[in-house]
Amino acid sequence: MKITGFDLTHLKRRRSILQIRTDAGITGLAEAPGRTFEATLESTIGPLLLGEDPRQIDRHWETLYLGSQKQIPRESKLPPQVVGAVDIALWDILGKDAGLPCHALMGGAARREIPLYWSVGSGWRKTPDQMLDDVMNGWDAGYRSFKIRMDWKSYRQDANPAKDLAIFKLVRDFLPNNIYLGFDANNGYSVSTAIQQGRAFEDYGRIDHFEEPLPQYDLPGLRQVCDALDVAVSTGEQDWDRWRFRDILMLGNPDILQPDILNAGGPSEILKIYTLATTFNKPVMPHSPNAGINSIASLHCYSSIKNAIRPHEFSTEFAPPLDEIAELYGEHVIPSNGSITLTDKPGLGIELNEAALAKLAA
Repeated sequence: MKITGFDLTHLKRRRSILQIRTDAGITGLAEAPGRTFEATLESTIGPLLLGEDPRQIDRHWETLYLGSQKQIPRESKLPPQVVGAVDIALWDILGKDAGLPCHALMGGAARREIPLYWSVGSGWRKTPDQMLDDVMNGWDAGYRSFKIRMDWKSYRQDANPAKDLAIFKLVRDFLPNNIYLGFDANNGYSVSTAIQQGRAFEDYGRIDHFEEPLPQYDLPGLRQVCDALDVAVSTGEQDWDRWRFRDILMLGNPDILQPDILNAGGPSEILKIYTLATTFNKPVMPHSPNAGINSIASLHCYSSIKNAIRPHEFSTEFAPPLDEIAELYGEHVIPSNGSITLTDKPGLGIELNEAALAKLAA
């Protein structure tokens, strides 16, 4: 089997669809990271991969991410998000060629029904009541695990921790105590504020994880926060490859790792990060919140890890409407009562609706 071509379709709403075609009539699918992917596809990915066997996934990952001796117009070391999109599509081809779902090729699914948590953000600009309304929408839709995000970012450091705490208290009061609730500072606190907030959360009521309390680059500070608190501290959605996660574990020692399948470099690399996490006895809890191809790829990987029992993130923010996604990919990629059940269809289990693609194309 050989790769014969690449198609990239930009949609009207916030995503692009990558199709990798082969001479066997098998097409692999992924969602590509923005319009800048197109230039990379023409200058680097195409010249390196056209005519190659798509099933040599690790070799292609190394070529794209670590570099190649093949003479092409530009250096072949590509960003992890770019490599991740190609890697997702290649895994889809591998599964379709084998006639097996990707989770079977990843060692087998420890579970096929994956619970999701309802993730709602922009807490920095919302009142506590507005955030509660968004949480209640998730409750009414059948979700029974939640995360509230402040979306402060490091340039808004320590902007309004008192309001953040008020939001947490109001949501915690609404949810039954046995219902999962995480809090995401989105890199918005200094070390001292993060410790004070974490202790306030612990004192008030159950908090299941405290996400990205510090700027993503402050690993020594992260260790200070983790050592000071009892609540599970999590990080990793903005980080990349197994070597970066090794450094996170050694320097920051978070309680939970949260790699994103695109940011980390695709299924090939996220599975290696999961192996690293289990070696250090750390739970994993992926970041890939928007329904679609990449989220399904993340769920295939997550399903194969035996101790990955926490819910997977899900959000309707920053994504096309769910009815458009269902029309493109099929109803089975849309959550039902707060969970997604993986199918036994080959590859990622998604067949692209070409008519819907043409209708939704930019």
